Amino acid sequence: MPTTFRYEILSVCAVAGLLGLVRVVRPESLRSFISSRRYNQEPVFSLLVTLQFTSQVYKDKFLQDIAPVAKYVRYHEPDTLAYEVLLSDKDPLQVLILERYKNKRDAYLQLHKSSEAFLEFRPKLQALQESGHVRISGHSYLDSNVGFGDRTSYMI
Repeated sequence: MPTTFRYEILSVCAVAGLLGLVRVVRPESLRSFISSRRYNQEPVFSLLVTLQFTSQVYKDKFLQDIAPVAKYVRYHEPDTLAYEVLLSDKDPLQVLILERYKNKRDAYLQLHKSSEAFLEFRPKLQALQESGHVRISGHSYLDSNVGFGDRTSYMI
């Protein structure tokens, strides 16, 4: 939740309390208000990409190549909500990339996919794929607003 939105909510609650209009703000009322604000925006866009490597050597090369991308995303893409490289606990040659963006159009398609870090990384991954050292599959999703992905986004 953006900081300015948090201050809006706190300000409204403080004024209502001062005027005696509200005695207690119930958490479920606040969550309902926050959720209603989200429906007026593009939904959060997520990608889940599975990579199956043919050997540890190629998996290690991939991890080395994607580390600068993850670092870049953390510090230069504020509308990227999550960008995590997950290692399978069952298959040592399988990796999952979890990507969550504030929206598909701006945060993912325009900002992330045109970033210098992504444009430098993508040909390296494509070379691994074309040489048969990694098989890639994935799906994209839009948030349904059922459940939660990050507890801190609901905390005030």
